[in-house]
Amino acid sequence: MRITACSVLGLLIVLGGAFAQQKSTGDEAALKAIELKWDAANVKGDTATLTTIFADTFISTNAEGKTRTKAEVLAEVRSGDIKYETSKVDDMKVYLYGDAAVVNGRWAGKFTEKGKPTTTTTERFTDTYVRQNGQWKCVASQGSTIK
Repeated sequence: MRITACSVLGLLIVLGGAFAQQKSTGDEAALKAIELKWDAANVKGDTATLTTIFADTFISTNAEGKTRTKAEVLAEVRSGDIKYETSKVDDMKVYLYGDAAVVNGRWAGKFTEKGKPTTTTTERFTDTYVRQNGQWKCVASQGSTIK
C-alpha cells in the first residue's frame, strides 16, 4: 500500500512538472506573439490593437529617456505624429515570474516623427507584462539604441 501511494505521489509530481512546463511554453509563445502583433499594429497605425496590448498604466521610456503614457503613445499614432514604415522584433527572450513576465529582444524600425523621417533605428528593448484578468498586458517598455 505504501509503495502504491509513493508511486501515485511521484506520478503526480512528474505530471505537475510537465503541466507547469507546458503552461510556461504556452505563455512564452503568447508573449512573443503579442510582440509581433505590436509590430504589425505599429506599421498599420492600428491603435485598437495597441489598446489591447497596453495596460491602462502603461509607460514607455524611449532611448533618450523621454516617458510617455498609454494615452500619449496612442495619440501620437492616431494623429500621425509618428508613422512606422517598418517595425520588426527578433532575438526575443522571455522570462516568466508567475503572472509577470519580461521580454527582452532587439527591435529595428524606420519611422517618421512629426514629419521628419528617421534612418533605420535598432534598439535593445525590455517589455514588462502582467497577466490581468487572464490576459497579458504590457505595463512598461524601455528601449536603448544599439550603436
